[in-house]
Amino acid sequence: MASAAGEDTVRASHILIKHEGSRRKASWKDPEGRVISATTRADAAARLGELRDQILSGRGSFADLAAQHSDCSSARRGGDLGTRRHSPHLCAPLLVSQELDLDVSLLGILGLP
Repeated sequence: MASAAGEDTVRASHILIKHEGSRRKASWKDPEGRVISATTRADAAARLGELRDQILSGRGSFADLAAQHSDCSSARRGGDLGTRRHSPHLCAPLLVSQELDLDVSLLGILGLP
C-alpha cells in the first residue's frame, strides 16, 4: 500500500445502486432514470445486501457483480475506482474509513446523505 515515494496509496472499488433520493437519477444502465426514480433507498440497500451475500458465499465475484449491477460508469472496470495517494484531506471522511478498513471497504454498505 506504499508508493515508490513512500506515500500511502489506496485502491478503491464500489458498487453503486442509485435510488429515488440520488442527486442524478440516470446512469449508463438507466439513461432516462425510470428505474432509479422508482427505487427506494431501502430497495437499493436490500439489493446491495443481496450482492454482498453473493460475494461472501462465493456465488459471484465483486468485479463481475459490479459490472452487472452498478449504476456507476466504473462498472465497466468491475467497480474499480483506481489507486490514489491516501490523504484524509482529499477524500470524504466516510470514504477514507471505507478504503482503509478491508472488511468494510470490500463488503460494506455505505449510505451518504
